Amino acid sequence: MSLKKQIEQIVGSANVLDDPVLQERYVADQSFVRGSTPDIVVRPHRVEEIQGIVRLANRVKIPITPFSSGLNLHGAALPSRGGMVLDLTGMDTIIEVNEKDWYAVIEPGVTYEALQNAVAKKGLRLMVPFGVPPQRSVLTSYLERDVVMAAAHQEYGNYLILDTELVLPEGDLLRTGCWNLGGRPGGLYGPGLNMLYKLWTGSQGTLGIFTKLIMSVQQLSPQRQFFFIPLDTAERIPEVIKRIQEKEIGWECFGLNRFNLAALLNDEWEVPRRFPVAPKPSARFAQIQKSLPAWTLIIGLSGLPYFPEERIAYEEEELRKLCSELNVSVAAALPGFPAMQEIFLTESLRPWGVLRKFNFKGSVHDLSFKVPLHRFPAIETIVSDAARNHGYPTQDLGGYFVVMERGRGIHCEFDLHADPHSAAEKKKTRTLWLAASASLMDSGALFDRPYGDWAAMVYARAPEYALKLKQIKHEMDPQGILNPGKLCF
Repeated sequence: MSLKKQIEQIVGSANVLDDPVLQERYVADQSFVRGSTPDIVVRPHRVEEIQGIVRLANRVKIPITPFSSGLNLHGAALPSRGGMVLDLTGMDTIIEVNEKDWYAVIEPGVTYEALQNAVAKKGLRLMVPFGVPPQRSVLTSYLERDVVMAAAHQEYGNYLILDTELVLPEGDLLRTGCWNLGGRPGGLYGPGLNMLYKLWTGSQGTLGIFTKLIMSVQQLSPQRQFFFIPLDTAERIPEVIKRIQEKEIGWECFGLNRFNLAALLNDEWEVPRRFPVAPKPSARFAQIQKSLPAWTLIIGLSGLPYFPEERIAYEEEELRKLCSELNVSVAAALPGFPAMQEIFLTESLRPWGVLRKFNFKGSVHDLSFKVPLHRFPAIETIVSDAARNHGYPTQDLGGYFVVMERGRGIHCEFDLHADPHSAAEKKKTRTLWLAASASLMDSGALFDRPYGDWAAMVYARAPEYALKLKQIKHEMDPQGILNPGKLCF
C-alpha cells in the first residue's frame, strides 16, 4: 500500500495533500531560510490521528515537520528534508476558558486574535508578545518563549504555561504537571505550574508535537493607564528603568525607537495578515519619524481586581516622583500625538500595530537576543556600527526592547528591512544580518532562539551544550523523524 493510502486511512483522504501548488505554501516564509518541498501535507484534527501519523513515520522513516500557523517568520516550520508537513491549523478549538481560576485550554491552531477575543468576553486578558501576528499560534509562540510585554512581572509575565499535552517522537502521549494524574485539564489536581515542559520549549518541534496547552490568563482590569518617557539617546535607559523597576511600578515596561513607534502610529499603513508584503511608500511615516524622540519608554499600569483606582493613583504618583528626580519628562501622551493613550490601551491587548513596519520594504529581518540591562547603550552602538559599515541607513533600523527580571535583563529586537523581490538587496541585508549577529554574540548577547543561520553560530560557541542536545534527541527520537535539520541536529 502506498504511503498516501496509509495516511488517508488515518486522517481521511480530504486531509492529505500532494498537490505541488498547495505545497509551495510550506516551502518559504519571509526569512532568509528556504525549505525543501514536502512530499505530502497532512492535516490532522484529533490527537489520535497525530499519534497514528507519528508511528507510521517511524515505521517508514519519513521526516515530519510540525506546522501550526506559518507565522514564525524565521524558518522554524519549513521542512529542511522534504518528507511530511503536519499542518495543525485545523486543530483550533478553545477547549475551555475558566474565569474562576484564570486559565485557558487550547489546541495548536488557536490564534492570538481568537483567544484574546474569547477571554475578553469573560473579563480576562491574554498576555501577548509585542508585534506578534494576530494569526500566530498561541501554543507555538509560548513554547518558543516569545516574550510578553509584562515580562518584568514574574506572576503575570514569565510563568504562563501550566499543564501540557504532547505526542512524543515515537507516538506515545505525555501530559505534564498535575494533568498527568488523570481527569480533565483543570480538574481535581490541576492545572498546576510545572517545569518538565521546559525540555521542549524552544525545540522547534524536534522533540515532540504539542497537542494541548493550559495557560494562565489574567483579569482584565477596567482601570489601566499608560505613560510615556521620551529620551534623546539610549544612554539613560538603564538608569531610568532600574529606578522604575526597583519600585515594581507597572505591568508593561518596554521601549520603542522612533522608527518602530512611527510605524505603529502611521495610519497610512495597514497591518498585514501574511508576510512578506508589497512595499508601500509613505510620506506620513517619514513625517512622524522626524517628530519623535530617539527612544520612548512605555509604562503600563493596571488596577487589578481590588481597589484599582487606588493602585493606579499611587503608582502614577511614584512614577512622576521618580521621573522628576531623574529630570526626565513623563506624560500620558507625546506632544503632537494626543491619541497615544487610547492606542496603547488597545496595543497592550492586541499588539500588532507595529507590524505596519513590514510596509516599509516588504520584509523584516530581526536581530533578537537578550542582554543585561546596563549593556543596552553599548549594544545599540554595536548594531548601529554594523549598519554603517555595511551601508545600511541607521535611521531605518527598527528597535524594541522589553524588560525582564525586574530590571536585570532585557529582550531586544533590532530590525533590518529589505525588499524581498530584490535579490541584491536581500543578499546585502543578509550579509549585514550575519555580521551583526556575530558581533552581538561575541559581545555576550544571548541568542536563545537559534533559528536558521543562527543555529550553527550559537552551537559552535557552545559545543558541549550541542553535544548534550544531540544525545537527548537520539534518546527521544532514535529514528530522527521530527523536524530534522533544526537546532543542532
